[in-house]
Amino acid sequence: MTRPRSLLVAAVAIFLGGCSDFLNKFTTDSTAPVLKIASRSMDAESDTTFAREAAPGSLKTVDGFLMASPENPDLLEIVSQGYTQYAFGFLEDDLEMLPEGDSPQRQALIDRATGIYDRAHQFALRLVKLSDENFPKALQADTATLEQALTNLKPPSAPGLFWAGLSMGSAINLHRDDMDRVADLPRAIALLERAHQLNADYFNHGAAMSLGVVYASQGKAVGGNPDKAKVYFDEVITATKGRYLMAQVLYARFYATVTQDRELFVKTLTTVLATPPSVWPEQRLANELAHRRAARYLKQVDDLF
Repeated sequence: MTRPRSLLVAAVAIFLGGCSDFLNKFTTDSTAPVLKIASRSMDAESDTTFAREAAPGSLKTVDGFLMASPENPDLLEIVSQGYTQYAFGFLEDDLEMLPEGDSPQRQALIDRATGIYDRAHQFALRLVKLSDENFPKALQADTATLEQALTNLKPPSAPGLFWAGLSMGSAINLHRDDMDRVADLPRAIALLERAHQLNADYFNHGAAMSLGVVYASQGKAVGGNPDKAKVYFDEVITATKGRYLMAQVLYARFYATVTQDRELFVKTLTTVLATPPSVWPEQRLANELAHRRAARYLKQVDDLF
């Protein structure tokens, strides 16, 4: 009796050892929906310093889960969003507080933010790839191929398209003198526009807000489209009932400055500062960061107009 029992134990051990990858993936896939829900606590955080210090560890934890389940859509969405938000909310905020001009500190921040955006972009492309295996290749192909690939995508692809377009566009904005990156701007815009078509509501109308920034970054004389930008900004502000304060801050910073409407700039940012960040508890962190930017931009009003 001893020998058969020993063989059975050995067989079970071998089976479990051989299935460890399966068990890890099963456990990870079971946990991923909970992690996605839990990630909302970061959006609701009121302490920006605490959020900044907590974000890297939280992101690397989810990044680690992806090692066990590389194609899990919830995990890919969390890291695509998290890395993009970290670079925009904290690293670019640091960059804006530095004096203009070349300096080692400024270049180090640009390099770091670029690396984070590029990382987010790759995760986002993996998310879109779940809907279309060939999409990453289509993104690098000619315009017609990309347009066809985008047309074939359905609403579940919207999150990946949005974070891929936003992270790409944000990195381009940090390197306006790099023609290789600037040449990719139409691709970033195409990703954002398709995300907007597929699910305009996603992430507080994030695609519309991003497109508003893009189209208001330059005046009409040099290829911008402020009128189109205003339509997008109005969409976000109306849809969120003015509670998503970052949309109003970016509206002032980009649209009001490109149209040289000083009155609109001051009025909008003053309204933001008069609105408590708690007006939208679920988006408290973004609103806290919006307050910080609004105060800084108001101090720069004479330089901007």
